[in-house]
Amino acid sequence: MISVVLPCLNEMRHGYLPRILDNLSQQQGPKQLIAVVSPSQDQTCETIAQYPDVQLIEAAAANRAQRLNLGIAASQGDLVLLHHPATLLPPQQALRLVQATLSKAEAAWGGFRHSFDYDHWLLRFTSWYSTTQRSRWSRILYLDHCIFARRESLAAIGGVPDLDIFEDTALSEALRQFGPPAIAPATVTTSARRFRQRGIYRHALLNQMLKLMYAAKLDPRRLNRLYERNAQINVAYED
Repeated sequence: MISVVLPCLNEMRHGYLPRILDNLSQQQGPKQLIAVVSPSQDQTCETIAQYPDVQLIEAAAANRAQRLNLGIAASQGDLVLLHHPATLLPPQQALRLVQATLSKAEAAWGGFRHSFDYDHWLLRFTSWYSTTQRSRWSRILYLDHCIFARRESLAAIGGVPDLDIFEDTALSEALRQFGPPAIAPATVTTSARRFRQRGIYRHALLNQMLKLMYAAKLDPRRLNRLYERNAQINVAYED
């Protein structure tokens, strides 16, 4: 069985949550669906509650990493898929592809090929680079690849590092001790909303600047405040 953990915070803003829940409900094969929701001011919980096959966990988790770890703790599958809250899995067969990918490659972890829901040359390049180059040379996948891993591998590293941002990078850095990520032969689709709202080039530049700041070991809380700009994407700050 595969356990799917969906971390949520005010997820109605981009319109992906109902589509994600429909997609997950239609996935074939034995599965456990878990949604972990931090206190939200929209209809996130009410929307999830309409799907009886999804286990809803309401928690006071402060960031996405904590939400993921609560879901991992509640999961029962031998394989765990960490689902990005603005990404769609390939329809119906995604979970079977996860099983086949890890079995065939004898890998400990992996993710899907990536794409955005908006056509722009820089976004196409970003998806190509993250799928074929970063995963190969740096052995890093971001959460919007919908990272999946064996339960024992997640347990061995202590789960998702508790960071306000770049928790997926830190997770990959911990998992790559088991080898490179296996890439499932199917493509996920991620919302490009932030690129379109902030400007594609401007947001891409911000992302690169934040990566340099992370590499310089600056405070992740400070980096995430810069990234979110009061949007409460990953964390709901009180001030």
